[in-house]
Amino acid sequence: MESRVSFEKAAVDALLLALGPVPDVAVYRGLAAANRVVPDGWALSSLQSFQFGDLRLESSTVRVVVEVESAGGVTNLVKYWPMLESGLRDRRFVLLHLFRLTTRGDYLAHREMWTFLRGRMRADLAERCGLEWDRGWTAEMLTYGPGTDVDGLAIAAVRIREALGGGGTDDA
Repeated sequence: MESRVSFEKAAVDALLLALGPVPDVAVYRGLAAANRVVPDGWALSSLQSFQFGDLRLESSTVRVVVEVESAGGVTNLVKYWPMLESGLRDRRFVLLHLFRLTTRGDYLAHREMWTFLRGRMRADLAERCGLEWDRGWTAEMLTYGPGTDVDGLAIAAVRIREALGGGGTDDA
């Protein structure tokens, strides 16, 4: 029997390698207790909480969250909607959502739904909470893998460096 390949872990490892060291940036990854989050007001136990990104980098002014998908879904975008409404506003929030494609059509419905939901989140958060797009938060979908001509991992590394002010990582 074949063992499962963790494309998420491989993508996070590649991103961290591409970033290199960055001082004054805390790095969190995986399912550890330090990388769990619950929306304000939700009565969830720690076992019911959300993973706070496959990779999360935090400086004093920006929080970068990377979600990596190899099985589709939009929960890793939409879970931040209530958290941006009621919390996570102590610094700029940057979400990079990477979909691994083996063919051009992989997860097309999920990717279209992601784009739709991002637009709704953007309008809602601006109208109801005054949370400005780009200044307060951004969310970008990228693709990587053999089914795309774009190297989303390399683009993600650039976006992370830009968001952090030109830096890389320093494991916390």
